[in-house]
Parts: sequence; structure tokens; C-alpha cells
Amino acid sequence: MIDTKSLFHTIKLSGFFVLALIIVIISGCANLDLAGTDEEALESLREAGSDFSQVHPFDFYLYHPDEEGAESICNELAAHGFQIAVREGALGGEWLCFASFRMLPSIDNLTQFELLFEEITGVYGGEYDGWETIIIP
Repeated sequence: MIDTKSLFHTIKLSGFFVLALIIVIISGCANLDLAGTDEEALESLREAGSDFSQVHPFDFYLYHPDEEGAESICNELAAHGFQIAVREGALGGEWLCFASFRMLPSIDNLTQFELLFEEITGVYGGEYDGWETIIIP
């Protein structure tokens, strides 16, 4: 899912709402809030021409109210093979654990990761906010 908090803030600051929205759509982001479920998002990705036999880079967004909590979440995900980064949320007041993983797009893979995210945020607090990927022809 697109980091809607960051996206809205970026669009609002840039003043180029239409241009930014077009760029997001063209860039192949697969899981807008409008997409609904992971299944629908994957189907949209496939319909857009993405080859599901190819590994895709997936970016996952998890938020925590403080930096230490976001770091703890990221450290847990790093132990599972994710590339991670901690940054302050675009609107302030919370911290982002940005986690990337290269995998084949499938509902099984996404479900496994979402269960892992629920488990980790259950321990450290915070919330999982979704994923995005690009179209790989």
C-alpha cells in the first residue's frame, strides 16, 4: 500500500496534485487504498502487465509512535531477511519502519508477511499500513 500519509503530505506541499497522482499511477504502484484487498491489488498488478514468474521488489510500511519502537520492529524484520530503514513519518508524530523484500507476487507470500507483521506489532506496538510494488513486465 502506498504510504498515504507521506503521499498526501508530499502532494499537498508540492501543489502538483494531478501531476503527482499521474506519476503514482504510471509508476506502477499496486496497492492504493482504492484497490481494497491484497487479492484485488495483485489482480490489478497482473492486469497491468506484471509477470508473476519474475521476482518483484515489495515495500512494506509499518508505523510506531516512537523511534525506538520503529527500530525494534525493523530489527525483527531484518532478522527475517528484509532490507530496512527507520525514518520519521512525513507528518511527524510517528516513525516509519520501511521494509523491503524481493519475492514472487502471491497472496500466500503476502499473507505470510502480514501475519509476521501482526505478530511483531503485537509485541512492540505500532501498525502495519500496507505494501507497494512495481510492474515487472
